Amino acid sequence: MPPMPVITGFERIRVLDMGWVWAGAVAGQVLADMGAEVIKVETRKRLDPARQGRPIVGDVPDPEQNPLFHNVNRGKKSLTLDITTEEGRGLVLRLAAISDIVVENMSPHALAKARLDYSHMRQANPQIVMLSYPVMGQTGPFNELRGYGNAAGALVGLDSIGADPDGDELCGFNHVLGDPAAGQFAVVALLAALRHRNKTGQGQYVDLSMVESVGTMMGEATMAFEMNGASAEPRGNQHPFLAPHGLYPCDGDDKWVAIAVETLEEWHALCEVIGCTELKDDLVLSTYGGRVEKRAELDAKIGDWTRGRSQYEVTEALQERGVAATPCLDQQGRFLDPHLHARECYVDTDHPILGSEPLYGIPHKLSVTQGSIRGRAPLLGEHNEEVLGDLLGVNVQRQEELVETKVVF
Repeated sequence: MPPMPVITGFERIRVLDMGWVWAGAVAGQVLADMGAEVIKVETRKRLDPARQGRPIVGDVPDPEQNPLFHNVNRGKKSLTLDITTEEGRGLVLRLAAISDIVVENMSPHALAKARLDYSHMRQANPQIVMLSYPVMGQTGPFNELRGYGNAAGALVGLDSIGADPDGDELCGFNHVLGDPAAGQFAVVALLAALRHRNKTGQGQYVDLSMVESVGTMMGEATMAFEMNGASAEPRGNQHPFLAPHGLYPCDGDDKWVAIAVETLEEWHALCEVIGCTELKDDLVLSTYGGRVEKRAELDAKIGDWTRGRSQYEVTEALQERGVAATPCLDQQGRFLDPHLHARECYVDTDHPILGSEPLYGIPHKLSVTQGSIRGRAPLLGEHNEEVLGDLLGVNVQRQEELVETKVVF
């Protein structure tokens, strides 16, 4: 039998999770890992995009087979409701009345139209803490702008620096950084609001912007503009004053390793490791500016040396001499990495459709109250009877009527 989950203190917290896709699910996922009871409200009328996509088994679309959904919704309960109906709306408010937190990331008008925004949630439960995190936040001239996390990267300027400095096209960052960024800020904000509620008895509303969350990743570029009016430009893997600095090919040209040199001692060590000791005596290369000036020439020499070696061979040889180097892993390399396995970066969980599948673990390790993956992701509507019957006291006959009328759907 697996070990019993540690009591973390979050077991007394109930979360009404109305978030969807990746960003909207992260806050509830973190709180579920820490022991909170998280009830995900969803509907067959409009499936969460995270439930959609190419099936893993077979070729028929199946809302139970998306690994993204399984990762960010593990340990939650699923209740399927049509919140556009008066009965569905009433059930949500009844759940809010016995919950501590409500989380959602819909467009600002959506819950207001359904009369399930904070003003209505607060009427049901004056102590409720509610958090909304759409792309642009709840206010401002562009608050209704819709989009995914990659849109946030473009809107905040992150994509403007993601390109080859010698090219003529922007490539941006092909990753939805906004989703996990906003999700983690959401958790911090919720814990702060809960602490305030526990001290004062007052609930509150949290308005979080995904774009502003991604903006926190632009600190250096923001300061450069504020201090001297300079707009950050694409620089690829280059560093403004460190060289060598970049990604270098390994195993032929199939894999890559990241190398960065800061001090003169590190530069001399690199020269010795790659067998170019004559470069140590070049006075021009003894300075940051000199190495930056001859960046292309140095990159070519390093690449010639790394190309015939493996990622870990290069990493170990350089790290032994105090030079910063690490493999640039692809997904297979990351999954097989011995260090990540030693830290339980992946946890195998049984799923009724896919069987045993790896979910990413919990990166923070608490010495006393460590969280855990407390269960797989729920099947669609799996906990309808439990939530409606046990929590809300809806009898079996009434539950059947709700199913027939597609309120529970």
